[in-house]
Amino acid sequence: MSLPFSFVFIFIVVPGIALFTAIYGILKRKKNEEILFRAGIAYLKRLRTLLMYIQQHRGLTNGFLSGNLSVINEIKRIEVVAAKEIADISAMDGWIQENPKWDSIIDHWQRIHANYQTLEAEVNLKQHNTLIANLLYLIDDLAYAHHLGKLGLIDATDTDWRNLLFIAEYIGQARALGMGVVSKGYCTSVLRIQLNHLVVKIESNINPSWSAAIQQDFRKLLKVIESQVITDAPTITPADYFKLATSCIEHVLVEFDRQVEKIQFHRT
Repeated sequence: MSLPFSFVFIFIVVPGIALFTAIYGILKRKKNEEILFRAGIAYLKRLRTLLMYIQQHRGLTNGFLSGNLSVINEIKRIEVVAAKEIADISAMDGWIQENPKWDSIIDHWQRIHANYQTLEAEVNLKQHNTLIANLLYLIDDLAYAHHLGKLGLIDATDTDWRNLLFIAEYIGQARALGMGVVSKGYCTSVLRIQLNHLVVKIESNINPSWSAAIQQDFRKLLKVIESQVITDAPTITPADYFKLATSCIEHVLVEFDRQVEKIQFHRT
C-alpha cells in the first residue's frame, strides 16, 4: 500500500528539508565562528606586540624628558618598529579596518611620537597612558567580537590572558615613572605615592604558580623600586632599571602568549 503524496510531503519531505536546513545552518555558523576566531587571534597577537612597543616608548621618552638623552636612538628604533606594526595591522582585512577606535589610536600615536620632545614629562606620560588605555579597550572589544574570552577548558588555576595585559601595564607604568625618577636623580612625594601604589598592585598579582625564577625577578624589581628608586637619592642607573622592569614585563607576555596558544589548542 503506497502512502498518499500529501502524507509523504508533509510528514517526511518537509521535516527532512527542515532538518537538513538546521544542520546546514549550524555547520555554516560554526565555520563562520572559526574564521572569526582565527582572525581574532591574529589581531590579538599583533595588538599585543604594538602595546609592548608603545609601553616601551612611554618609559624611554619619560626618561628622555627627565634628562636621560642617551635613549634617543632607542626611542627612534621603537618608533620605526611600531610604525611597521601599525601598517601591518592596518593592512589586515576585516574588523580592524571598520573600527573607528583603531583610527583614533593611530592618530593619537602619530601625534605623540611627533611631538613628545616639546611636551613636559608629566603631559607626555598622561598622553601615553590614555593611548595605552584605549588600546586595551580595543583589545577588549576584539575579544568580545571574536569570541576570544577564557574558555571553560582552560585550567582554573591559569590567569586570564586579559588580566595578564593589565599586570604588564602596572609594571609598564612603574617602569615609566621610575625612569623619570632615576633619570632626574630624585623622587618627589607625588611620584613616591604613585610608585608605592603600583608596587602594591604588582605584588598582589604575582602568581604563586609562576616559576621560582620569575617570582624572584618580580621580588627583585619591587625591592629595587622600594630601596633604590623611591629614595631621596636613587642609586640604580636608568639603563639597569629599564632592563629589570622590562624583563618582568617579558615574563608576563610569555605567559600571555602561552595562554593564547592554549586557547588555540582547545579550539582545534
